[in-house]
Amino acid sequence: MTVIEEHAKQNREHSILTRTLDLLFGNKPHKAKTPFEVHEMIEQGFPMEVVISLSHTINLLDDTQALIKVVGMSHRTFQRRKNKPQPLTAEQSSRTWRFAEVLSKAEDVFGDMEEAERWMNTPAMGLEGHKPIDLISTQVGYELVDDFLTRMDYGVYT
Repeated sequence: MTVIEEHAKQNREHSILTRTLDLLFGNKPHKAKTPFEVHEMIEQGFPMEVVISLSHTINLLDDTQALIKVVGMSHRTFQRRKNKPQPLTAEQSSRTWRFAEVLSKAEDVFGDMEEAERWMNTPAMGLEGHKPIDLISTQVGYELVDDFLTRMDYGVYT
């Protein structure tokens, strides 16, 4: 990889980081500026308000079942935390981060958020007929989706 390609890759990754944070926190202040700071935020647990905000912002998450699957909590826990907010666990925060990051990358590839959301909920041949939203619940599935998005971005579909 040339120096120019490496620099472009770093700029794109920074942009994804920033846009993922914006997607999660909107106008609310957050401390993270680097991946290490995001890691620390995830370990401490995102505020429940992040999930509630996502459910209002992302049409794909209008359905409570989709939302609790993405975050990885039961319906009962979601209702309890919605009424009496507590921070997410590190695992729930990590899953929420993966969702927002993939959605930000998909927005880059498809050109707008609406198309990115539609793609997330559509079976993809390059993912053996799985929906991206169903795969990102595990680290391995996230990596499959992330790799597929990268290949689509570069025009390599096989």
